[in-house]
Amino acid sequence: MNQAFVDASWHEVPGDDGNLTGLGGWGLVLLVPGTLPARFQGQLRAPDNNAAEVRAVLEAVRAAPAGPLTVHTDNEAVIAAVGRGRGPEVLTDAAHEVLEEVAARGVTLRVRYAPRTRRHMMTAHLLANDARRGLGTPGLLGARSDVVIEQRAAGGEARVSLRREGERVTAHVPLDFASEVPPSAQALLAAVGLALPGEVLVVRRASKVAQALWQRPERALRPTAQALLQGARRAADESGVQVEFLGAG
Repeated sequence: MNQAFVDASWHEVPGDDGNLTGLGGWGLVLLVPGTLPARFQGQLRAPDNNAAEVRAVLEAVRAAPAGPLTVHTDNEAVIAAVGRGRGPEVLTDAAHEVLEEVAARGVTLRVRYAPRTRRHMMTAHLLANDARRGLGTPGLLGARSDVVIEQRAAGGEARVSLRREGERVTAHVPLDFASEVPPSAQALLAAVGLALPGEVLVVRRASKVAQALWQRPERALRPTAQALLQGARRAADESGVQVEFLGAG
């Protein structure tokens, strides 16, 4: 199923006539099975933040291919207006525009709540903030590097190869089978540790376990493993490093 994570940013600014008006930005991350995540952003004039949030949903519908689409948002007014048809009256026209686009494009829309702490939601938030400020998000335009993780089932080490423009880095990572962090996740953490600030890592052959633990560290069974994974995710987020997965090892 296609998925989109959307967010908006908004504040009041002086208009051309000297009166206050609203300036907003929207951002979205679109996930289509079999392809890499796509990121979009834009700036708009909007009366309030909710209107900017609905615009983000509209842009997700426009960007998605026909078929089922789940849009994730942290805005309850948007869920009520677009998903249930009973939100604030001020959003009625904008919600109708979304539904007209849904019908025209052959999209089956579902709108769900997701906290901003989720990785793709945070990316959408950053995209929206930068769009409002008139900036391009570094992660949207920044360097992309390919990472390949090679790990044998019974091997004591993993081989991590990272290729960025003008450079190739290879790391041989000893695996600690006594660790509470699964070996495949250890290899992934080593790969992320090779990233430069603002870099987008396109990781190939990461195991499904490693991918799941990176995306949701709380899934780790042991507190120590959770803490290590959460710390690695936090460090990556603070340095602007994004991790995208292509296939599973």
